[in-house]
Amino acid sequence: MKAIRTVLSAPRDLKLGKAMRRFVIIGQTAIASDEFRIDDLAGTSGRLDVLVRCIRAGLLVSHGVRAGVVVYLALNGGPRAPRALRVDSAEAKFLRPDERSLATLVQKALAADAVGEDRGFVRVRPGISVRRGGIDEIIADLGDARLFVLEPTGADVRLAPDVGGPDVAFVLGDHLGFDQATRASLAARGAFPIRVGPVAIHADDVIAIISNELDRRQPHLP
Repeated sequence: MKAIRTVLSAPRDLKLGKAMRRFVIIGQTAIASDEFRIDDLAGTSGRLDVLVRCIRAGLLVSHGVRAGVVVYLALNGGPRAPRALRVDSAEAKFLRPDERSLATLVQKALAADAVGEDRGFVRVRPGISVRRGGIDEIIADLGDARLFVLEPTGADVRLAPDVGGPDVAFVLGDHLGFDQATRASLAARGAFPIRVGPVAIHADDVIAIISNELDRRQPHLP
């Protein structure tokens, strides 16, 4: 499959007066290529299944797709790593809530011949772009978004300042959490540590709770 070779900058819905929510999920072992089996996703993909569930949690609601949401996957596993995948709710199509369908969509995107992806995010399917690089390249793509990082010792999300701002980004680890290089990059960017509660839960559940918190703070948004 050949890519639609369009180099894209970060989504800028704020120009239209719309709030933006961004979720960045770090996959320490998640495979950066299409060389995994859909029927054994957890066992062959470096736990890409964890990240796929985060796509569903971030982008999908009952009977629809959220407006103004972008999900980034930092894929750090396999010979093609590091690689980043970006899913923008404004353009993405054929998003279904089941894990198999979303994994198939990711697999097709990673299989695309994304020539020039080292020059930035390249659109390979509607609303889905890939590029070479990892957390540093993703952070650069976030622009001026207020950055938060999910940490067990962070401030309670209900009390944290600016969480309900118009342009916010939340960085989460997978089942392995963050490595030191990622922590250093986030600290250099001034990421504010937050948590969603006293009990550690799965990354996709964290995204659902954050989304609910933002829904309560921004009731006028779809």
